[in-house]
Amino acid sequence: MKTKTAIIILIIIMGCSSMNETVENMYKKVDVKNTERITEKDIQYLPDVVQRYLRHVNIIGKEKIKTVRLKQRGNFRLKPEDDFRTMEAEQYINTEAGEFYWKGKVGIITAIDKFIGGRGNMTVKLLGLVKVAEMEGEKIDQGELIRFLAEGVWFPTIFVEDFIKWEALNNGVAKATITLDKISVSALFHFNERNEVARITAKRYMEKDGEFTLEDWEIRNLEYKIFDGILIPSRSDVIWNLNTGKFCWYKPEILEIEYNVTSTF
Repeated sequence: MKTKTAIIILIIIMGCSSMNETVENMYKKVDVKNTERITEKDIQYLPDVVQRYLRHVNIIGKEKIKTVRLKQRGNFRLKPEDDFRTMEAEQYINTEAGEFYWKGKVGIITAIDKFIGGRGNMTVKLLGLVKVAEMEGEKIDQGELIRFLAEGVWFPTIFVEDFIKWEALNNGVAKATITLDKISVSALFHFNERNEVARITAKRYMEKDGEFTLEDWEIRNLEYKIFDGILIPSRSDVIWNLNTGKFCWYKPEILEIEYNVTSTF
């Protein structure tokens, strides 16, 4: 019995060590000590609806967010007919390089979702060590970059960066296009009367039984809260809008979020 316990502890330690090393490398070139603050000049060339949003969420006068670490909890399922299960997750983001590392756990299953060096990777492991599935390639790259762009509402100073271009479509919708190296993707940001991002929609590749199809993907932001002086969505629904109907597969809630910290939890 003691031997089994020791093996499990060793596996957990090895899994944590791998994550810490990846995050350390991701943050290696980030300088959070000398950080500029956002001014009105930084947003003056953006569409009016985006300017109103950025003022509302209170980024003016705040330091540019270079790194993010967060903890979330959410209900998760793989198929519309499945029951939701609770997932605990943590995520680390380098906003300057457009990189992230996300790790979620459901029971003994660990899912790792990452976008580093312009390449995406989704891996599923047992006990955080034994690999049972892995996906990568151009379609994964596209999906991970869309995810990074959409999750910018959690670190909204990213929206003033030069690698994101905005186009106003009407008073309530703006198109954001992010370009990193040779990859470029777009998403539509739908703003409500409170100048908050109520929804984000995009075309994203969905995997089913080893095949990928381009589907309508949506994030609905249900609640906003203030973290470190910045107003961000704290609860959301992540949805596939399929021909067969809406499939809500993840309901994340932000528990903790910290900016410009270069260590893991």
